[in-house]
Amino acid sequence: MVQINTSDDLVEQIDELGVAETVKLHRKPPLPTRILRDLYELYHDQDIYLEFLAHYPLIPSDLADQIATKLDPKKSGIAIGLASNPRCPQQALNRLVKHKDVTVRHTLSTNSNLTPKEFQILVEDENPYVRAAVAQNAALPVHLQFILADDESSAVRISLANRKTLDLDIAVHLAESDDTAVRAAVILHCKLDDELLQLWADGDDLSQQLLLLRRKDELPQSAQTAIHFSTHSFACRTALARRELNGPEMLFFAESDDTRDRIFLAEYPDLPASIQRILAQDISPKVRRRLAANTSLHESIALHIAASSDLGSCRALAKNPSISDEVIAHLCAHPEDEIALLVTYRDDLTDTHRDLLINQRDSLSAAEHFAYLEIEYSNTSEAVAEQLAQNDAPTLRAFSATSINLSSRVRARLAADMSDSVRLAIASNTTLDDTQLKRLCEDTNREVVFAAEETYTRRLRERSPEPTTPSAETQREAPRKRAKSKPALFKKIVKFFGE
Repeated sequence: MVQINTSDDLVEQIDELGVAETVKLHRKPPLPTRILRDLYELYHDQDIYLEFLAHYPLIPSDLADQIATKLDPKKSGIAIGLASNPRCPQQALNRLVKHKDVTVRHTLSTNSNLTPKEFQILVEDENPYVRAAVAQNAALPVHLQFILADDESSAVRISLANRKTLDLDIAVHLAESDDTAVRAAVILHCKLDDELLQLWADGDDLSQQLLLLRRKDELPQSAQTAIHFSTHSFACRTALARRELNGPEMLFFAESDDTRDRIFLAEYPDLPASIQRILAQDISPKVRRRLAANTSLHESIALHIAASSDLGSCRALAKNPSISDEVIAHLCAHPEDEIALLVTYRDDLTDTHRDLLINQRDSLSAAEHFAYLEIEYSNTSEAVAEQLAQNDAPTLRAFSATSINLSSRVRARLAADMSDSVRLAIASNTTLDDTQLKRLCEDTNREVVFAAEETYTRRLRERSPEPTTPSAETQREAPRKRAKSKPALFKKIVKFFGE
């Protein structure tokens, strides 16, 4: 840091670094008073240096007063510096309290050296931002805080509510405001004693109780208990959701006349089976649906829902990721296609479930959706596969072509299908006879040819006799025997394609 020995050194530094940086640089150690006075005497007609003096927090009070006395009202930059300066004398602050520039008055409102006289003027300022800044001033007298508590501007009252220290009577007054934002500001953020929190918890105001539950700091136990027994069920539910319910509380909600109470309980984790049975017979379909979607649903209750005609509950049950395979099987057999289709899109289906959905239903809807999802399933029944094979959609015919239960007539028709995807699917079907495979090996589509050749190669390998377990002597001759079997397989393939 450059050593400042004269006012000229200070001038040079202000020109180089600017006012704000120079002020910051010389807070510690402070500049000698002599240099500050010399700067004013020599450069009092240049605004940049007066602005530095006005902002410098260690300026002599008499020098600050001298600057304020001769200050041109149009020079707001200097006035702002004086308004925020803790060394600014009382007379100078009094001159600035009615300054025409709102920025100057706003800055002055934060000065902790204001007297009640200046505060009285500022709390009645025409600009709400000025009044809001005054409301935050730690030195603001209490009787003037009451004036701001009834200010027409919500921003002013919110600013007052956010004070670090707030009179209890003012806090109570603000908490009863018609403006939700004002109530929220005082209840959520104020550092209040437990008695006032208890007063709001015991009251019958729903908004106050809900705001108490949203405070970052944990409520005293007595206040929490008071909200648990609130006359407003929503506040009660919100409070109880934070802890584990006991048996009597669950029964109270299960028998409540308020549907919202029963919905809240139906969504609660780890409900006993006895409570679930009550909710499963609830008159409200919303309650039954929420119970069916509960991941802690007991299997006996789930089976009861799956066997019912309550479509809404069955829909929710079909989407429940925690139901057992047995429950899924019951849903697969549900008479409504809507339920079966929801089950079709689950990720945890077994072949047993697919058999129920594809082969055991009167409708082909589930089978068609499996086809569109490109689910691999080769055990489609002959009847279902034949119906799909007659469909106009190539996707459904391709799904049918993978079935191992196709009749020879249907296989032949699919092998000659006009769609490449259908012929490709049938080419991998292991139930094709040699003639059908040979026809596919001459297909115009190379992928179909490759698939047919691979299928036939596997068939030839399966027809080849399995070697018996060799003895110690035959093991030494094994390479020669395996070498002979390879040409035989090759000849069979060549003979097949040469016919």
